[in-house]
Parts: sequence; C-alpha cells; structure tokens
Amino acid sequence: MSSRMDAARHASSPPDEETGAAPLSRRPLELSGRTVLLATDGSPSAATAARVAYALAEQHRAVVHVVNVVDSRSAPMPPPLGIALAMGDAIGGELHRKQEGAVREELSGTLDAAIGWPVRIMLGTPSSAIVQEANRLGAALIVMGLRRHGRLDRVVHDETALNVMRVAACPVLGVVAELHDLPRRILAAVDFSEGSLVALRAGRAVAGENAVLVLAYVNPMNGFLADEGESMIHDLGVQAGFVKLSRELGDDHVEFDHVVLHSAPPQSPAQALLEYADEVGSDLITAGSVQHSRLDRWMVGSVSGELVRNGRRSVLIVPPRRRL
Repeated sequence: MSSRMDAARHASSPPDEETGAAPLSRRPLELSGRTVLLATDGSPSAATAARVAYALAEQHRAVVHVVNVVDSRSAPMPPPLGIALAMGDAIGGELHRKQEGAVREELSGTLDAAIGWPVRIMLGTPSSAIVQEANRLGAALIVMGLRRHGRLDRVVHDETALNVMRVAACPVLGVVAELHDLPRRILAAVDFSEGSLVALRAGRAVAGENAVLVLAYVNPMNGFLADEGESMIHDLGVQAGFVKLSRELGDDHVEFDHVVLHSAPPQSPAQALLEYADEVGSDLITAGSVQHSRLDRWMVGSVSGELVRNGRRSVLIVPPRRRL
C-alpha cells in the first residue's frame, strides 16, 4: 500500500485494454448455474459446509458437486481396496458406486433432504485432489470445512484447507462448525488491492438475505506516518476508497458499513480482524491472498494463513491464481 493511498484508483480500475472487460476486482462472482465444489470428509465442519452448499443451491441456484478424498498418506489400505478406488473412474466398479452412494446418503441425512448431487471418490492427498477436481469441473467456488490448526498439523502437513486456498484457481469458502446458514454479517478485509476486492465481491455473492457487509481496512502504518498532514491524506484516501466501493456494491438487500482498524506490534493485522469480528459477531471474514515464498511463510506468514489457522471464524479466501 502506498503512503499516499491511491485507494480510489484501485477501486475504479479501468477495463482490460485487450478484452474490454472489467478487471476482476469489479466483476461480481456469479453462482447461478455454475459449479460449487463441496469437499466433505464426514467431520462436523464438513456437515456445516454441506448445509452452506445446499443454501447456495437453493438461494443462488448454484450447481453442487461433491468430492470425498480417501487420504492415501495417513490411512494405509489393503491393496485390493486401494486398487479398486484408484481404478474406480476407469472401470466404474461396484465398490466405487457404493462409496458414492454412501456419501450421498450421509449428506441427505445431514441436510434432511434427498439430494442427487454428483459425488466423486478420489484417492490421494486431499488438498491436491480437491484442487484437481475443482479444475476439472471449472468450479466457481470451493466449499469445505474449517477447523483450528496447531503446530503439529503444520509438522505433519495436515493443513488441507490452507493448502487448497494457496493453489486453487477459484475462491475457497472455509466453514466452521458453528455456521448454520449463509453468512449474514461479513467482515471484508480490504487493502484496496485487486485480491482483496475480488474477495469482497465473492463474500457478497455468498451472503444470506439482509446481510451486513463491513469493509475493514487494517492500518499497517500506524505510528509510522511522517506527520499529521501525511496522516490526513492517508485517511482521506481510505475514506474515498470506502465511499467508492459502497457505491459500486450498493444493493437493496445488503447493508454496508466500514471501519479502520489499528494494529501495532505484537498484534498482527489478522489478530486485529479476528478481535473485531468477535466484537461485532461477524460470521465470515473475506481476504485476498498473496503468493508468498516458503521463506516468507516461515518468517512472517500471511494474513489469510493466520485467519485460516485460527479456525474460529469462517473465511473466504481468494487465492493468487484466482479465476471468476
């Protein structure tokens, strides 16, 4: 973010010169008639994710597909079953069909409704398989359960949701078990970069009726502005960006608000967002993701990574390889 805060320029980027289309940051996420991939593993948070996917199908006319991944790393299987699952797509085996039927039956019980969603059983590393299936289907959104992650999870590489969010080509909605319907109070982390604005519009697309969308700018330069004049210019730029976004996103069914949050060491921007989300009762936080090197992630992490690992709020992350 520049010290002069060219928020208004970012919020009103010109159309793509080659195609004439609006930039990604200004395109709404359309779900009607498009594929939403539900990744399920039978956990409580996955059950909640199924309810959210069902609501997206009912209220936004999304087309839900389901993927269930048998983790070949941590759950060694007898060779015949492993071979059968691996060959299932090619031979259409009876075992494969039974597995799909069992997943569909479990989802119908969870939702208390008969569903006919296509189900695919895959064998492999969950995050890689989920992204592979999303790419195959051209999914507009991935919905999956989210839980808290500790240091041990990182050591054994058990961070499925975070790994999906890092490499997927579409927005990823991570749902905690406490979310029982489409989110109605959304906290959108906005730094006026393209990624954060795409995430903001994706959050708008999954909102329930009569939602409240709060635009939150976390001031990373708190205490570092040269003087009061520079501080005033910075603040005016942020406010101009808020006004521009609220005008562009205006909707009779969504109420908009905005807030500037201040963080200073040792508090991180993600902690500031989580504290404010607790204060106002937000049930979803949206954020754009920036591609970090392994060293970056090891040394400082990222806002999106910290939000996901915390696991106490549902999050919608737009990965660097985003596609709408």
